[in-house]
Amino acid sequence: MLAQPSLLSSLHDFNGQKRTDPPARAAYAEAAGIFRILPSGVAVPSTTRALSELVAWAAANRIPLIPRGAGSGMAGGNVGHGIVVDLTALDGGPLTIRADARMANAGASVPLRALNADANRHGLRLPPDPSSARFATLGGMLSTNASGPSAVRSGSVRGWVTAIGMITADGLPMTLRRGAPPPETPTVARFRQDAEPALLAARQMIRARYPRTLKNSSGYALDRWLESGDLLDLVVGAEGTLGFITAAEWRLEAIPSLHAGVRAALRDMAPLGEIVPALSGLGPSAVEYLDATFLEFAGVREGGEAGLLMVELESEEREDLEERLEGVRRILAPHADELREAPDRGSLDALWGVRHAASPMLARLGESRRSLQVIEDGCVPLAAMSRYIAAVRSAGERHKVQLVIFGHAGSGNLHVNLLPDLADTDWKPRVIAIFEEVTEAVLRLGGTPSGEHGDGRLRAHLLERVYGADVVALFRLVKAAFDPAGIMNPGIKLPLPGQVFANLKVGAEAEPLPARIEAGLREIERNAGYSLSRLDLTGVQ
Repeated sequence: MLAQPSLLSSLHDFNGQKRTDPPARAAYAEAAGIFRILPSGVAVPSTTRALSELVAWAAANRIPLIPRGAGSGMAGGNVGHGIVVDLTALDGGPLTIRADARMANAGASVPLRALNADANRHGLRLPPDPSSARFATLGGMLSTNASGPSAVRSGSVRGWVTAIGMITADGLPMTLRRGAPPPETPTVARFRQDAEPALLAARQMIRARYPRTLKNSSGYALDRWLESGDLLDLVVGAEGTLGFITAAEWRLEAIPSLHAGVRAALRDMAPLGEIVPALSGLGPSAVEYLDATFLEFAGVREGGEAGLLMVELESEEREDLEERLEGVRRILAPHADELREAPDRGSLDALWGVRHAASPMLARLGESRRSLQVIEDGCVPLAAMSRYIAAVRSAGERHKVQLVIFGHAGSGNLHVNLLPDLADTDWKPRVIAIFEEVTEAVLRLGGTPSGEHGDGRLRAHLLERVYGADVVALFRLVKAAFDPAGIMNPGIKLPLPGQVFANLKVGAEAEPLPARIEAGLREIERNAGYSLSRLDLTGVQ
């Protein structure tokens, strides 16, 4: 059932904003990514109690709720029919750093940048570092099991969270703590009765079906739950389909004092499948790749025929750093036209400047040449990376759509942005064809369609191809146990009927929006201005 504006007005004791007017709905029709869907309403709860009341009301009325942080997620899990619940004002808990214990507590609405700014004063950090760190909220990061360049060393956020507070789909608060029994709640009781026995019985199948990649944000993490027994591991990466994350407790680590890096202009892409595993043996903190097409669009004149590979190292000992740096030189020199080195943090940041500007740079293309995040999060085993890149380039050439490749080579997770010319009348079927071909390549190479951004509405329909029908049936048991009314972000993780590439934000079929709202959303996209409240675009507070 879709929410009707009159229904939202019936939520009387709501601490926060609720809007059903056309400008507010239009302002939340888009996020990062390719979709545009007008919601039925918008709610901005400011307290966890208000969020509980909202969820209980939605469950009673069978109203879909779409959780949303900064709106920087690319897979479409933050837009949809029903009520978009903007969590950026939520008081899930104050940001506190316990330096002696190397721990942090923070509400889900806190941006990663704010947590690390406070932690850095104590020489500490939360290592997962997506390029969206300045506006990505901690709740959003947990919802997709986000990571970033440092995943080659520190993995995804799942490994760094020790507890989460959440509001269940029953509208009740619940805290899940790593290594501790879950509380006795209706959600836990349903899980133990309806899902857990089937999951345990299928443990061998689950372990056999999951991709052997360094990271994976596709599907529910049944494999991690089997390892830990912690329900927390199912909620992380669930994209808001199992409940609303309101707060979290995190492990922190000390910031190494020494940094260095190398940027290599590669002559040939083919050896990447050997180069990156060899570099991994040196313990890099990041290994990033920018292909030659990206460099061309970015106006960067440096780089070989195959693009740039950037390697970052950290250490507490100068001798150790120099030894590993020499190892990087030995590995890269035979394959590079040029090596540029950075001996410290400041020069390293300068060396990496072009990488951090990647997505905003592409978003500033003209209106007829839009950057579309369609096959943007594939992750394959390291040895298969060259074959994956070749398959992506081949698909682009065959269907005559320009594309750029960049991302986290150290973990086999590469982002691809398609750059179709919207003036071509057949651009959409060609984009869809590339999506299908590259998906087949990912699966053939033993990869996952999502390394860190989640499935969203873009990839939910792929899960049966990734895991098989039997595992997806287990996903449905988990979803039903946590969300019996089916109100939590429906169509995400488990697809709803309909065309995947309907509801795009570009093209003649795009839902019309008020000119002022559309211009504001485009400006946010161009400048990565995701920290802006979308209600500010409406001119009404």
